[in-house]
Amino acid sequence: MDKSLEKLSEGFRKGQINRREFIQRVVLAAGGIVAAGNVLRKLGFDPGLVREAQAAGADIITMDLTYPSSDGDVDAYLARPFGDGPFPAMIVIHEIFGLSEFAKDVARLFARNGYLALAPHFPEGGGALPDGKHAQWMLDTIRTGTAVVPNDEQDKLRDGFIFLSQRSDVDPSHIASVGFCWGGARSFTFATRNPDLWAAVVFYGSTPPLDDLDAIQAPVLGLYGGLDNGSPTSITGRSAETAREMRARGKDFEWEVYNQAPHGFFRADAPPGTRIADTRPANIAKDLVFDFLQRHYDRG
Repeated sequence: MDKSLEKLSEGFRKGQINRREFIQRVVLAAGGIVAAGNVLRKLGFDPGLVREAQAAGADIITMDLTYPSSDGDVDAYLARPFGDGPFPAMIVIHEIFGLSEFAKDVARLFARNGYLALAPHFPEGGGALPDGKHAQWMLDTIRTGTAVVPNDEQDKLRDGFIFLSQRSDVDPSHIASVGFCWGGARSFTFATRNPDLWAAVVFYGSTPPLDDLDAIQAPVLGLYGGLDNGSPTSITGRSAETAREMRARGKDFEWEVYNQAPHGFFRADAPPGTRIADTRPANIAKDLVFDFLQRHYDRG
């Protein structure tokens, strides 16, 4: 093997270059995406890094669109791989700040990894009133640690699910959701409302009312920041209780807490954000998400 690749690998393991730069340099040094994947395997790197290297060069298609809903059309951003499909699909639910460049970057991440991703824009996300005070639903969530999501938001998600299921490039038996904070709570809640949901991924999102967990059919993955734990009713503060309640109900729930990660750790910059973070917690979580989805795809 080329000595420069071994030296590059050693520098990455010592933390001298970050993950993104390492992958880019390996692809260049190896002469292409396929060769880079083989090099990383020979160097003993984990499958997640190999997957990311192979995805880095994947061609995707992106577009803005609208889909119909009972309360009017919903604006959305769509990213998908080249080809006819059908592809497994992800509904990407943004943070409270609306459809940001960060949310679009998440959609592109899924597309580069073989998923068709739909990221709707929900103007209901705002948690502050015109006078700058918190909306009552946000105050209630902070006080109780429970996400009580309005029906109209779930209706728009359901209509997005129907829109995807009717596309010829989507595998209708494999449509999942992923959300972040405000969107994480909506992803979790969507699992309580839609028995046809394939899987739900929850990044630092509040738990639905416990009685609603009985209705969940999909496997759920919860990812939390250890520093997002200011009280027993905080998002991470309730994660262990959520795991116990899901287990008691016989539900498929996986969860991880990243000790030094703050709230919003998957986003690289200040909200609303422009891109996915390249930090250790974000990269571990990224690998886990794709591993989780692949395992449940294989079971399905």
